[in-house]
Amino acid sequence: MPAQRKKKKKKLPRWQVTGLIVVAVALLAAVIWYLMGGFMIDRPPFEQRLEELVAARGIPEDAIVRDDPIRKAGKMFVRSWRFSFPDSTARDGFLGDLEIAGAERKAEMAYPEELAAETVRLLIILDDDKEAFDLRLTVRAAPTAESPPVELTAVPSPTPRPQPPPGARGKLAILLDDGGQKMNLVPAAAELPAAVGFAILPFLPKSSETAVALHRAGHEIWLHLPMEPENYPADDPGPGAILMSMTPDELRTTLHSAINNIPHAVGVNNHMGSKATADLKTMTWIMQDLKSRGMAFIDSRTTVHTVAEEAARAQAVPTNRRHVFLDNERSAAAIRSQLDEAIYRSRMEGEIIAIGHLDPVTVEVLSWELPALSALGADLVKPSDLVR
Repeated sequence: MPAQRKKKKKKLPRWQVTGLIVVAVALLAAVIWYLMGGFMIDRPPFEQRLEELVAARGIPEDAIVRDDPIRKAGKMFVRSWRFSFPDSTARDGFLGDLEIAGAERKAEMAYPEELAAETVRLLIILDDDKEAFDLRLTVRAAPTAESPPVELTAVPSPTPRPQPPPGARGKLAILLDDGGQKMNLVPAAAELPAAVGFAILPFLPKSSETAVALHRAGHEIWLHLPMEPENYPADDPGPGAILMSMTPDELRTTLHSAINNIPHAVGVNNHMGSKATADLKTMTWIMQDLKSRGMAFIDSRTTVHTVAEEAARAQAVPTNRRHVFLDNERSAAAIRSQLDEAIYRSRMEGEIIAIGHLDPVTVEVLSWELPALSALGADLVKPSDLVR
């Protein structure tokens, strides 16, 4: 029998081979996309998810305030929502739900620092970095018919804090101290609303450069003048300080040098100075020179014994004082609380000056909060607008 010939395998046409490769690559890409969460593209908007979660916790429609306000922080839109919960159990359960929902969206979440407070804040930045939700969760337990009557005691109850009249508005000026050491925070500080003022320490490595950069960005510049504190020299106010041992000529020379070191300064506020600002003679000499230069003075009030305003008014120097410190405690929660206090006082008293520091946490909190200031009843003004 003749040997059987082996059949030749048919080769696929080149176009079919190319097609199979394309299909294989597409399938592989689809698998990778799926594993990375790509098929979440059809997920509902996050606000819909929020409404579903609060509805599951039994929160009625009238306990939700949406988008009040919407503000912009850089390239991100920040939407402020408020929820009122019947009790802390519902609120804490909602926080747990949010943690799961945030993980599904690969969101960045800034958790509340104090869960025992009546109102807690929660910031959720979505994974596309274009939108964020600033949530305020309030617990307001309503009394029930079964609640036992309150027993009267001999201890008087605290007087409720008075509330501003409906629609009351105030003026708020913010002055951030201690600029001049470095330039790393200047770009972020320059993005704050132009009404925010900056007080720059003299004779530091970047004093003049900081003043010029922030002035160019539209901000008001002040000289943060070092002055002698009570426990000098244990506490050193730094270069260019006004000291009690100076003669009048030495004091004026020191003051002139410091002013000339800070370009565009419209006025002065004190750095430390608990001893100097309590001395009427020293402050009178300073105010006489500020008067001749047409400059103002804001008293940082580092001592209850200060006579700075008294000396300024006696020399017809425009003046005012610090009413609120924003960041004695350098935490976001504490700074927000102090800013709320400044807003409250501005609405109650009409005009308030708040002083803080050129500090990363302070700048970050202000960048988030100040765009909503007007909606909360306070108008941001320059510090020079509140000196008289």
